[in-house]
Amino acid sequence: MQYVRQAGSDPSFLLKALNEASGELRQQFYGIPRPLLLEPGEGNDEDWCLLGVAVHLRDVEAGFAEQVETVISRCEPAIPHVDLDDIPLHDDIEDEDEEDVLADFHYRRRHSSYLLWDLSAGEWDRAGVHPYRGRVTITDLAREMYRHDLEHLWQVRRMVAALAAR
Repeated sequence: MQYVRQAGSDPSFLLKALNEASGELRQQFYGIPRPLLLEPGEGNDEDWCLLGVAVHLRDVEAGFAEQVETVISRCEPAIPHVDLDDIPLHDDIEDEDEEDVLADFHYRRRHSSYLLWDLSAGEWDRAGVHPYRGRVTITDLAREMYRHDLEHLWQVRRMVAALAAR
């Protein structure tokens, strides 16, 4: 458990983990027919479908990049809230192309990663003011995205395993 605590504060670990998320998501989606990507999950995942998870990750990534860019560009700025719990509605995603969504998430994550790669060790402590959480550093934001990725990547694995078990 000590390693997890340290890893969540280490910029090099966070960068590596954030960079791997889009590839992991693409790998999980490989070969799954489109109708199954739109099927609702079961149990804890009942409000989600696989494509919905990908759309959610793509959209949250855009908000994350905006937060980081805002903190980088100003001193202790107000940063926008990003809803990490927003579940896309089926009607809003049914026309989304899964390859486009995965490519867009990958592109946005690469952009966010480049923003973070360019930071010096001290700049990871730069902060903004979140409307609900108060003062948050770039490290806090990156750690939150890392944990958010893990949660949804495990969710996708569960959902894919449930589909495979049929």
